[in-house]
Amino acid sequence: MPTFAYLRVSTKDQTTEQQLTQIAGAGYTVEPDRVFTEQGVSGKIPALQREQFQRLNDRLSTGDTLVVTKLDRLGRDILDVIATVRALIERGVVLVVLGLGTLDNSAQANLTLNMLAAISEFERQIISERTKAKLAQKKADGARLGRPVKVDNAELKSKAEALLASGSSWRNTAKTLGISLSTLQRMMKTTPAEPKI
Repeated sequence: MPTFAYLRVSTKDQTTEQQLTQIAGAGYTVEPDRVFTEQGVSGKIPALQREQFQRLNDRLSTGDTLVVTKLDRLGRDILDVIATVRALIERGVVLVVLGLGTLDNSAQANLTLNMLAAISEFERQIISERTKAKLAQKKADGARLGRPVKVDNAELKSKAEALLASGSSWRNTAKTLGISLSTLQRMMKTTPAEPKI
């Protein structure tokens, strides 16, 4: 049965040559038309939303082997990676991850996927707990949480006009009002146009 390779790098200045060398060094012979390469594609993008992975996925069939150098070549979101791996396994595709082993319908492969899912869930819970703790600390320190209160632009513009008329510089006016200089300039430009006769 044919063997395919999937190579991915996140930036345009990186190359996939090393990945192909590692695959060949592990004893896999992959025909050039069965090598699918993503250049400058983030692993955060779900696998099936990537052009080359879609093309690869369309060519894979039962009994085929797909080789990647590392699991993170399939993606950075572990839940998407697990879903992708499970979908490949269900279609009868054997996934080989160098250094990790073969992921197929075996009990060992299922254990590996379940462990990865558990670790991912654990990491999400830890991040959530840290975020809640930081927000609680900020609240305890008196910080206002949530979206800032929307400022009445008409009132703000009126104050800006008064400050500028009194001789305040644009920079000092912006600072007094608590807005950026560019915001002040933009706001002062948006005066209602006089009707044309």
